[in-house]
Amino acid sequence: MSQKLKTVEARLNIEVNVDCPKCDRYIDLLNDRDTNGNDHNDDGYVLTQACGNGQWAILHEQFEVENVTCSQCRAEFNVKGMEW
Repeated sequence: MSQKLKTVEARLNIEVNVDCPKCDRYIDLLNDRDTNGNDHNDDGYVLTQACGNGQWAILHEQFEVENVTCSQCRAEFNVKGMEW
């Protein structure tokens, strides 16, 4: 007699991480708690740049987020380019 295998659903977890240039805190740009309540992904802005249609090498070269605020030290900085 064969056992029926259970079926589960997969999860996709996406993070877009930077280090604060002042205090070196690890920040996920998709997590507004990490960026002092500033939601940089309104309308999918960050995700569209990171995972959009087109050649990712070009998209990641052009990746840019302005006015990020670190939730730990309150430093403000910009992000340009993406390593992948």
